[in-house]
Amino acid sequence: MQHLLFIFIFSTLLITQPLFAQDTNLKMSVGTSTNSKNTLGLYNNLRPQNKSNINFNLEYSKRNLSSQLSLNFDDYDKLSFDNSYVNYEKGIANLNIGKVDRIWSFSKRSSLILSSNSRPLEALSLKLENKFNMNWLSSTANWSFELINGPTKNSLNGKNSMLTGARVVISPSEKLSFEFLQTAQWGNQDDKLYSTNIDVLLPIDTNTGKNSYINKLGGFGLSYTLPSNKNTYRFYSQAIGEDEAGGLPSCYAWMIGLELAAPKMKFPTTLSIEAIDTRIKKSTHGFCGANFMYNNNKYDYINYDTVLGVPIDTEGTSIELFGQSHVNKNLDINYSTKFLSINDKDYSRHRLSSKRSLGTITTLGIHWEKDGFDLGGSIGYQNMILDKANISNGTIFSLFTSVEF
Repeated sequence: MQHLLFIFIFSTLLITQPLFAQDTNLKMSVGTSTNSKNTLGLYNNLRPQNKSNINFNLEYSKRNLSSQLSLNFDDYDKLSFDNSYVNYEKGIANLNIGKVDRIWSFSKRSSLILSSNSRPLEALSLKLENKFNMNWLSSTANWSFELINGPTKNSLNGKNSMLTGARVVISPSEKLSFEFLQTAQWGNQDDKLYSTNIDVLLPIDTNTGKNSYINKLGGFGLSYTLPSNKNTYRFYSQAIGEDEAGGLPSCYAWMIGLELAAPKMKFPTTLSIEAIDTRIKKSTHGFCGANFMYNNNKYDYINYDTVLGVPIDTEGTSIELFGQSHVNKNLDINYSTKFLSINDKDYSRHRLSSKRSLGTITTLGIHWEKDGFDLGGSIGYQNMILDKANISNGTIFSLFTSVEF
């Protein structure tokens, strides 16, 4: 991360002439968060491995260039630069270097292929987005393309490997969107952030022969919105498979969700139900099977020992009911209930549990914000034991606060 810090400081020096010009913005914030015990996918400011955190953020922007320095002190990794970045935007292009959370899906919670479950990748990324100039399409039709490249920590027998990924989103109308995604693990810890191998994204056979050193995941997703006079209904899904079928994904894991937005209620509310299944049956050619979704014979699909996809990891299922009610302009209430099955095949080397585990997690939370001051927390009950993730039964609570200057 030393080079990232250097780039941040260098870019800041470039854009601070003069320091407080009219087109310059400077923000500082300090925050802290705590969690009573480890839990699975709370989707707050805490990673699964951390119980407490103190962070300091400095944001600086001028014209097309923006940057953020984020210093995080926690009980897992004494100091990290997660959420630090330098970003340059020009026309339809956006170039970013840093450690930024990404959720590659139409779900607001997670993704089968790249989510905020693990710590963010230290990556170089390029994103292009624009409208379609076609008379036969809606005036709101647009497309985007994102390419990322960076190392994943501890994914190659305790060492690092590289991850290259691409996502294309096509929206023919405001109601309908499609996504096509692919990631590829390759290389070793001798490769650096700027090491590139775009060939790994081509539709080639990576199971045998000279390309067998590559591990690929790929798939597609969609989102469809059906508006009505009072409420809006949105259906979304994602299917991600292994590279077993001669260059094309197969052996799919899937996610499916339904969202209801009711903005005209006394307290505007959004309700969702989301189901995920990462169980994979043994394939005809024998390249896929139990506990295979985020593993293969060479790489683990992880960053800092935590899977890059959904929190349930491989060989699991989850059904979650969750929602948010907007009480007033300052106060939101959040609620969630999850029904989980982890390590369905009793695989001893599973990252979360050495045996099959069934359970539920229920939480109720609030978030209050006013004039740059944020305060929030949640309380709930966790009825689940995951021995390898140090997750146990009992009451759980979290608290976070931050203030912006």
